Amino acid sequence: MRRSVAAAATCLVLLAVVPAGGHAQQAPAAAGGAEAATPRAPGMLTTRTFSPPPQDLAVYVAPYDDSELNLKLQGDFEGRLADKLGARVTPERTASFLFLFESEVVPAEQAPGRPSLGSARVDEGGAEVNVNVWSSSQDSVLGGRQQPGELGSSVFHINAVLRDKASGEVVWQGDAYYDLSGPETERVARALVAPLVDKMGQSVVREPLQLD
Repeated sequence: MRRSVAAAATCLVLLAVVPAGGHAQQAPAAAGGAEAATPRAPGMLTTRTFSPPPQDLAVYVAPYDDSELNLKLQGDFEGRLADKLGARVTPERTASFLFLFESEVVPAEQAPGRPSLGSARVDEGGAEVNVNVWSSSQDSVLGGRQQPGELGSSVFHINAVLRDKASGEVVWQGDAYYDLSGPETERVARALVAPLVDKMGQSVVREPLQLD
């Protein structure tokens, strides 16, 4: 599987440089020409599926600490799991799975780097790799690495896991990061619930995220 993903990424890079269509960005024809890259996304998602979640998901949702914000997020997660996945939200004693999460505000320089040379999505159907060939604002094959987030800025982070209650094994885990600007922590935090739940059962690597 690792060889097939690496081969797919290499192939896409070569096709993009040639240049070709698809998701890859093309290098400019001449210096000073129009830039094809889009601005860096303010957020990103990284998720990993270890085994498919069951169709009939009886789940207990709980934060690692019961702060006022986390209790609001708990209700949001319960609603999204029921609406999107048809999950049955139950008390812990009757649940087959535990959906556990934590949230925090971290300095931007401590958050993982945003999509570097692109992003990747891997599932049972194969691999999809998006590669940035040229950009002066993002990491790219031709433009090189760009600078990390500004010192002093903050990022909101949610980590969530779906755990099999009987075996204790993690079925799925996800992390969402989003830049904060001003007093908007609660709005950003609650807006990250849906993108995270919607990736349940999927594996993505540093997928760019833009909230409405």
